[in-house]
Amino acid sequence: MRRIPLLASALMLSAPLAHAEMLPAYDSEAICADVAGGSARQELIMRGCLDFQERTRKEIALAWDKLPVPVQVSCTKAAEGSGDYWRLKSCIDKEVRSSSAVTGH
Repeated sequence: MRRIPLLASALMLSAPLAHAEMLPAYDSEAICADVAGGSARQELIMRGCLDFQERTRKEIALAWDKLPVPVQVSCTKAAEGSGDYWRLKSCIDKEVRSSSAVTGH
């Protein structure tokens, strides 16, 4: 009998996480190929861009599960057209700043 309240408590605690969005997976190679274009330094630009996208993705991934779901949803939609981790991070930073300003933190 005691297991049911424990199970119910465990389910209630995990419920907010159940609706969290997955971190979007973008095609960084396609984005970086567009950035590099036909430049004479295409390979250098491509490597730098891929490195930047990967570092930005990792930074977002570290904080993703801690972000409010509305921020995850809003920023995923805002960045889906570009498929760019930098745009996703910019949106997250903006949303977090504006929510901090509202709450006074």
